Amino acid sequence: MNKNNNYLYGFNTIKNLIKYKSEYIKKIFLLKKNNKKFIKITKILNIKKISYKIVNKKFFKKFNLFNHQGIISYIKRKKIFSSSVNKLISFIKKKKKHFFLILDRITDPYNLGSCIRTAVAANIDAIIISKHNSVSIENNIVHKVSVGSIYKIFIITINNIKNIIKLLHKYNFLILGTDLNSKKSIYGVNYNMYNSIALIFGSENKGIKKKIKEKCDFLLRIPIKKINSLNVSVSIGIIIFEIMRQIKNL
Repeated sequence: MNKNNNYLYGFNTIKNLIKYKSEYIKKIFLLKKNNKKFIKITKILNIKKISYKIVNKKFFKKFNLFNHQGIISYIKRKKIFSSSVNKLISFIKKKKKHFFLILDRITDPYNLGSCIRTAVAANIDAIIISKHNSVSIENNIVHKVSVGSIYKIFIITINNIKNIIKLLHKYNFLILGTDLNSKKSIYGVNYNMYNSIALIFGSENKGIKKKIKEKCDFLLRIPIKKINSLNVSVSIGIIIFEIMRQIKNL
C-alpha cells in the first residue's frame, strides 16, 4: 500500500479532498470518535454517497504514519493532476489576467507542500511544476503539508519549462525569475503595467537553470541582510504577496 502511494491521510487534507475532488476518492477509513468532527464528516460522506468504513486503531498501524488523525482515504491518484498543455491553454483563455507560479526542481516534499499552500493563500491562479528532478506531486507528504489546499488550485505537471515560457509569452505573460545575484529588487518593478504574470522558482540549492533565466523578462532578488538565502517557500511568500499588494485586479 505504501509502495503504491495511493492513499492520503489527515483530517484537513481529507476534508478538502472531499470538498473539491470527491470524484477521486475510492474509499475512506475512519477511526470512530465521539466528537463533532467525526459526526460531521460521516454526515457529509453519507450525503455525497462516498464509500467509507469504520475501523479500529490496529488498521492504522500497518501504514506506519505519524499524525494520521484517524482518517485515511484511498484515491484514484493518477487522475487528479493534469499534464495536458491543451488544458493549460484552455485555462488561460478563461480570463484576460493571470498570476501563475512555476516550480522547477523542488526536491523537498515539505517545501513543495508549503509552496502550494502559500500560493493558494495568495490566490494564485495556477501552479506549473516541472516533472524532472522534482519531488512528485503525488507524494503523500506534499498533500499533507499543503493541508488539502493542493485540491483548491489548478496544477499542471510539465516536461519542459522553456516550452511553457514560450507558450506564456505568446499569451503576453510577464515572466519573472529569481536570482540572488540580480541587481533588480522585487520592489523595483511596477507589476501593474502587466496583465498576466508568471513567477519562476528553482531548486532549493541551485536556483533556476541558466537556460531558463535567459528566457525570463526580469530576474528578481529579495533584499535580505545578515544571511545568504531564505527557504524557498518563505521566498515565494514574500515575492507573491508583494506582487499582489501592488496589483488590485489580477
